[in-house]
Amino acid sequence: MFLKKASVKTFSAGFFCLWLMQSGRMAAQSSLRVASLTVVGATTGTLLEIPDNVQTKPQGIFDEAVLHRDLTRLIERYAADGFVYARIDSVTIIPAGGDSAVDIFVRIHEGKPALLKSIDVEGVRAVKEEDLKARFELAPGGLFSPSALESDIQRGLTFCEQSGYPFAKLAVKDVSFSEAADAILTSVILSVDEGQRVTISELRVEGNKSTKEYVILREARLQPDEIFDGRLPERIKRRLERLALFSSVSLPELYLTESGHGGLLVRVAEGSPNSFDGLIGYVPTRQQESGFFTGLVHVQFRNLLGTGRKLSTRWYRENQLTQEVEIRYFEPWIASYPFNGLVDFFQRRQDSTYVRRNYGLSLEFMVSEVLMFGVAYSQANVIPSEGYARSILAESRQWSVGGHVRYDTRDDPVTPTGGVLYRTEYRSGVKNTLNNLTNAPAARSSTRLVTMDLSQYFPFFSRQVLATEFHLRDFRADRIEVADLFKLGGATSLRGYKEGQFQGSTLSWMNAEYRFLAGSRSFFYIFADVGYVVVPENVAGGLSKSEQTKAGFGVGVRMESGLGLIGVNLGFGEGDTFSTAKLHVRLVNEF
Repeated sequence: MFLKKASVKTFSAGFFCLWLMQSGRMAAQSSLRVASLTVVGATTGTLLEIPDNVQTKPQGIFDEAVLHRDLTRLIERYAADGFVYARIDSVTIIPAGGDSAVDIFVRIHEGKPALLKSIDVEGVRAVKEEDLKARFELAPGGLFSPSALESDIQRGLTFCEQSGYPFAKLAVKDVSFSEAADAILTSVILSVDEGQRVTISELRVEGNKSTKEYVILREARLQPDEIFDGRLPERIKRRLERLALFSSVSLPELYLTESGHGGLLVRVAEGSPNSFDGLIGYVPTRQQESGFFTGLVHVQFRNLLGTGRKLSTRWYRENQLTQEVEIRYFEPWIASYPFNGLVDFFQRRQDSTYVRRNYGLSLEFMVSEVLMFGVAYSQANVIPSEGYARSILAESRQWSVGGHVRYDTRDDPVTPTGGVLYRTEYRSGVKNTLNNLTNAPAARSSTRLVTMDLSQYFPFFSRQVLATEFHLRDFRADRIEVADLFKLGGATSLRGYKEGQFQGSTLSWMNAEYRFLAGSRSFFYIFADVGYVVVPENVAGGLSKSEQTKAGFGVGVRMESGLGLIGVNLGFGEGDTFSTAKLHVRLVNEF
């Protein structure tokens, strides 16, 4: 430190110790209490904070070493507040009311506040001096303190590092003081040695076993001869973690190559690239008949042949007669360009009413690791079942094209503690309706689909997170039928209700969870959900116009175990009791 700190001087402690020896009570010093603590000479706001910043308090135990530390911290606090010449002039300790208590008198000399007169930087060559000084919080005319100067030096070094000079040095060359009428004027001169400007020419990877090295290099998004930025290692680490392929990713380390260029070394540990997600739900009934089970099986292969390609299959049983099947294939970085491709197939068999099949193809452009734009084409076929279904539902063919935007800043895709996930999509298309048993004429109408998903995570206190979600689904057409409606209800949307209990052409629902974290992936939570459903008018198709709002709440827990992530939640809908509440058990296993 370039400023000499004022020392704490004890003038009367010797007399006090002599008194203890004469009384034969030196061994009993630890039992002495502080009768009073009086501070003389303090006139600034620091005096008001003395009771909160010292351990020596009236009616407390007296300890000479603790008192010395308290006064040292007090002087440091004065220096941080701009009183760099503050000092303790005297400390007087005298017996009070017998042999078991002492009175402490402290005399402080605050001095004049130190104001910054000027701050100059010498040795600047590549970076601009005004840009460097713009990072400083110290400003001429403001209070000066050694701690603030140290913080500004660190900010200056960070700026140099972000400008491509990671080996820069910034030091104090001179600090001078001059006394004015009501202040101490301070002049500061800093010297800079920028060092070598570093460009990154290579990225070395260690620890990958199944994942191809080129996959890691492309996801790091390192540009040829990219100028080193102090934030670059953290960005690369976050990009690789978002792949969800590694159990750990080290912060890349900077090194110099033989040619004088820079390189980064990153160490990874392979995780489990595949996952099995299973969900079992039991739905009781209010009548005499027994309840029934619902289920979900979702298998994902997230790193086929170590290339980052993904394949997933999903089977979902909503009730005794309704189920869904979905297959998705994801191709990253098509032809080594920042484009992702997705092909998917979806089929829903709705009890004895109809079968709906969707075919989709989309192309996504990665603007950055957090922002993506995409275009998509989809086709849907609805086939009514024979019999009564054909009297209310016509066979139809539908196609649509559209685009979407996705923005993801979550710090962890599995258990986020901060960040935002946003996705919205707009599609426009044509629906061709064929004849049905009622001899209704074939029709052709335009369609419009809007979807939005927003998740945001707010960290509160220690190991507590508020997770909020908002979802919207809206489909518009001249004739909307049962097969066009969205489903709402169940473990992944509106908890406390049966799977797909509500359906409508317009849906919106909100979820809020307050999580108490017990580990990196384990937490207990309470939740509240609200859903809004709109059903359009279609008398011939068996639809009556309606609007309704439903709410649910409950508790849940997710635990990390040897089998994987086990989640259990109990949801209550309107009018539910413990005997009619919905219980869901979920297992996510990585292999």
